[in-house]
Amino acid sequence: MKISRKLLKNNLSISLLGSKSIVIRHLLISLFHNSKIILRNVQFCDDVVVAINLIKTYGKIVDIVDKNTIKISGQITKIPEKIYCGESASLLRMIVPIHHSFHNKCRYDGDKTLLVRDFIDIEEMLSSLGLSFSSTKLPFIVIGELNSQNNYSLMAKQSSQVVSGLLISTCFQNLVTTIHCPELVSAPYVYLTAEIINLYGGMITYNDKTFQVKPNNLQEKSNDFLIEGDWSLGAMILALGLTFESCTVKNLSSNSLQPDSEILSLFDNLSIKYQVTENSIITYKQNYNGFSYDITNTPDLVPALMILSANANSPSVITGIKRLTNKESNRANTLAENFIRLGGRLETTNENTWIIYPSQIHGGEIKTYEDHRVAMLGIFLGLLSEEDVEIDNWQCISKSYWIK
Repeated sequence: MKISRKLLKNNLSISLLGSKSIVIRHLLISLFHNSKIILRNVQFCDDVVVAINLIKTYGKIVDIVDKNTIKISGQITKIPEKIYCGESASLLRMIVPIHHSFHNKCRYDGDKTLLVRDFIDIEEMLSSLGLSFSSTKLPFIVIGELNSQNNYSLMAKQSSQVVSGLLISTCFQNLVTTIHCPELVSAPYVYLTAEIINLYGGMITYNDKTFQVKPNNLQEKSNDFLIEGDWSLGAMILALGLTFESCTVKNLSSNSLQPDSEILSLFDNLSIKYQVTENSIITYKQNYNGFSYDITNTPDLVPALMILSANANSPSVITGIKRLTNKESNRANTLAENFIRLGGRLETTNENTWIIYPSQIHGGEIKTYEDHRVAMLGIFLGLLSEEDVEIDNWQCISKSYWIK
């Protein structure tokens, strides 16, 4: 695919489909919810389709109501002995503690880049709770059952998704439970999980790294949810929009619990002006200075921050880069490599820090390494370039974004 700024008009207006992260959390919660659930504005990207198929293996019924709406009903009627997670690491990390809260053995498998990733983080976190793993790379077999208990302690220094899965499973036990994480990376994603559970009538309170779950009947009420737009994509569009006369991104909330909405706080710190309406964020063409930002808790913001940095008036410093290494690719390398290939001025000062200088993006080729975030960076850099940018295997974005 070839892309350039010539494809766009000087005033942008885009409506976003629902956040993949939010949809997958709803789907996993539905395993324990026997009443009807309707999810609207669903984006049928590959990861969401895999999650839908996964809950079906437990006996849940999922009906496609229209092109963006699903209805979930039924209850768990069978326990799968094999679970397929496609290319979704987040789904894998969340389903393991959920599944082993009521079953003691399962084989897990995946596809593409998921097969080459090392999931020692899952083993380290859950082996302390009694689970054993045949390997840290897929396919692997997990044996053991997570017995109900009042207190869990997890060292979540590499990923928060196992904590989210444990939180979902403990919510449906008839026991007051405390989950404490002395180290918790990407804590805002666990807060997001807690708040989605609370939408179903859950009783989760949290403070920094400790979560208290109180038993509650979450199975009685039917629910109808409109899924808000994906902030990781919205952040990229808003960053790009600062180079256009105006840019309107619909179905975004400034009060969102999605961690990537944090880019608005960065805008505020940089005195970047934007307008908030009922369900939209609007930016305008303007100048701004460079910035410093730690991506430890929001690693998916990096492509947006790179776009923002390229158009700043002075250098920007991005720290927390080590969080990018164990993704679909080593993004600390692949994002930097492709940014530089298109004229981006980026200096790696140590394994955890980039300095990005104001850059004039030009045409060239993007090598995606089958990583959807790298492909998305290439697309948005292309929209900054007056020359064509060619992106290999751009279809890998279907992992997180629906290609119509």
